[in-house]
Amino acid sequence: MGTVIGYVLLVVAAGWIAYKMSVSYNSAGGTAFAVPVYDAAIYPPILTAVGLYLVLPSFTIDWSVWIYIAIGLVLVPVVVGAIRLMEEVWDREL
Repeated sequence: MGTVIGYVLLVVAAGWIAYKMSVSYNSAGGTAFAVPVYDAAIYPPILTAVGLYLVLPSFTIDWSVWIYIAIGLVLVPVVVGAIRLMEEVWDREL
């Protein structure tokens, strides 16, 4: 049951990040309409770390808890950078 919950958390995290990147792209960097997108830099990395924690033991991968914490902490700037890239590089008017 934990494995299924882990897979669901991973799918939700990936979907959340993709949705917020799409919104930041379509809002022309926040100039067309105001929308909070940086919540995707907080919650999905936590969901990803917990999802991996639940899924990987089924593959007999036994990592330290610190690796999961590091994954969550590394994903925060990666997601912020991806969202910022969508806002700046592909900035377009609606």
